[in-house]
Amino acid sequence: MEQPWSVGQREGSVAGASMRWPTGRGVPSTIDVMERPTIRQLEYVVAVADHRHFGRAAAAVGVTQPGLSSQIQDVERRLGVELFERANRAVHLTAAGELAAERARSILLSLDDLARQLEANTDAVVGPLRVGAIPTMAPYLLPPLVSEVRDRWPTAELSIVEYQSEQLIDAIESGSLDIGLLALPYDTRRLATVAVVDEPFVLALPQGHELADEPAVDPEALRSLSVLLLPEGHCLRDHARSVCEIAGKVAQSEVAGASLSTLTQMVAAGIGVTLLPAGAIAVEARDGSAVVTVPFSRNIPDRTIALAWRASDPRRGHFADLAARLAALVSFV
Repeated sequence: MEQPWSVGQREGSVAGASMRWPTGRGVPSTIDVMERPTIRQLEYVVAVADHRHFGRAAAAVGVTQPGLSSQIQDVERRLGVELFERANRAVHLTAAGELAAERARSILLSLDDLARQLEANTDAVVGPLRVGAIPTMAPYLLPPLVSEVRDRWPTAELSIVEYQSEQLIDAIESGSLDIGLLALPYDTRRLATVAVVDEPFVLALPQGHELADEPAVDPEALRSLSVLLLPEGHCLRDHARSVCEIAGKVAQSEVAGASLSTLTQMVAAGIGVTLLPAGAIAVEARDGSAVVTVPFSRNIPDRTIALAWRASDPRRGHFADLAARLAALVSFV
């Protein structure tokens, strides 16, 4: 674990001010403990860095703007450097401010991990549990996950968000999320991931389409169809594009700003067809939706649903157990 950023013996210079860097264990006598920023002040520094606005940062941490400004000034006094440039309508980080915000995040994350490590000595996950999912999974797979969490860890304080894959990974790495549902293959960087289940794709067609009554469809049928895709940033778009390329399909139509629900509504209106993950069928192609789904007859495309978390999270054993339980609950056979 990295050591706190104002502790050490080797000196460097940032923005013209002398600062000290971590080189070993212990607290050197040259550091006045009373001049260290407090944990709360580190939270304020991170809030201003994130929001680039004192008013919004103050609201985010639950203090008044004058109170936040006073605390930031006290941090700058303690450290002997200016962390932020104040303009009429904007706040910019100085070089020292960039460093301070980065290290403050690391310190706060380490403190959170300490608390979680102590919690992990129990048989339950307690306190805040922040869960994320990509939009093409959230409506269909979060309900069983949330139900399982509540059954296993009734004292966990759940909060749930939707993020696209890249944002989800960033949020878990930074500590703003604890676990997340995403689709593989995808570069999850240093996160720990456990595969839950392989989810096949089916072809979603408008009711009355010439292929709607077929028991299965050859992927090459996509060559003659107008395939609707999600916008850039959705991993489902990449998976669907790969299937189209394998089938020899080059041109696809994009529904800008669309969700999977909007995409299937476009299919129902006869605008085109799309690839639908099997887990979404019960919601998006339910009776009366005017959407029919047909499986593929060969080279069945799929994605792997996985649960991800930081490899260093002390609750990793609990999360691995949760992934195993989800694997037992979710099936697309």
